[in-house]
Amino acid sequence: MFSKYVSNVPLGTGTNFILSFGGDRRVRARAYFRVEMSGTFDYRIFYINSVNSTYDQGAVAYRNRSGGHFRVVSASLADGGQIGSADAERLIKESHHESLPPLDGAVTLTFDGEIFRDVTPDEHIVSDPVRLTIPDGHYLAFEWEIIGDGIPCTPDSRALTFVDTGEGYSTADGIPCPLPAMFACDRPYRKRIAFLGDSITQGCGTGRNLYGMWAGRIAAMMPENAVWNLGLGWGRGSDMLAPKDNDTGSWLWKAMQNDVVILTYGVNDLLSGRYRENASERRPDTAGEVVATICGLIEKLQDAGVEVILSTVPPFDYSPAAKNEWRAVNLAIPRIADLYGCRVYDIEAALDNSAALGNEFMYGAHPDEKGGEIAAEAFRKRFLNGGLKTF
Repeated sequence: MFSKYVSNVPLGTGTNFILSFGGDRRVRARAYFRVEMSGTFDYRIFYINSVNSTYDQGAVAYRNRSGGHFRVVSASLADGGQIGSADAERLIKESHHESLPPLDGAVTLTFDGEIFRDVTPDEHIVSDPVRLTIPDGHYLAFEWEIIGDGIPCTPDSRALTFVDTGEGYSTADGIPCPLPAMFACDRPYRKRIAFLGDSITQGCGTGRNLYGMWAGRIAAMMPENAVWNLGLGWGRGSDMLAPKDNDTGSWLWKAMQNDVVILTYGVNDLLSGRYRENASERRPDTAGEVVATICGLIEKLQDAGVEVILSTVPPFDYSPAAKNEWRAVNLAIPRIADLYGCRVYDIEAALDNSAALGNEFMYGAHPDEKGGEIAAEAFRKRFLNGGLKTF
């Protein structure tokens, strides 16, 4: 699957939330995505029925939580046309009804030849290939209808999304939307590159449908590579390292399917700490614990044959105690990189405007579009000056 079919969408569509209704309910969702490479390819969707990372303190969704039982009633892909700001506003105005404008030329997705697909907890599902042309400047449109409960999703993809859970469509920012983990196609590529991190990697400080996050901007700088954004809001490195029934969790498993991973963790580890079922035991991780998590992730990824580019921990609105731990982790990053033979991407230096790197996050704790531009440019200068030969 992942050698022939690779990501063609630069937004993070993993799962850090879950739709729980207390009983089966019909959910309809549509989303529009800018593609990394236009043209005619065979497309497939890939979905994992479990939660990747903990949301907030884990009261609703936590790492490796199994999804529920649901049925895919219908699913389709289409050329979504050009979705500029005016088009987005038009679609938003038309979304507060029982139906959306139809997707012209939509191609029905099947699963082992069947339109319906019953999905069990923790199951991985992949649609059959369909041929689809997305012209230059056009968006990929995805739509499906599912019936069930306990459906893993995300409120943070930064895509233009429309969701109906029984009261008509809503497109408000932050509405949880169930989406495939990967919109895959058989496009040509040089390397499979994943950006692995939290809300800063996912781009939660940037506007929807703007593709201003640093990972999205970097994807546009290196179109010969297939980029998979595995950033998730509230994500901790400890979430990824945590096993699932003595096996690799779904988030880390996805990262292992790549050639190169840019690893950017630590913010939520330092602020919220690892998920603990007993709320009274929850506490922020120490610098030593974060370093151990980073080392554990590097070892797992390198054992899977993945090159790891290690990022410093970004600046954020840390408490005084967490700020001290943050500084200690970043002082350790060069030593960790030397130990494991990793190259380093210094995102802290890119986003921190103080002379002494004192946590002055001038582009917002969650970097805005300008912050995404600055971070992406720093990456380009470090890794892409020779074209894509550094990968």
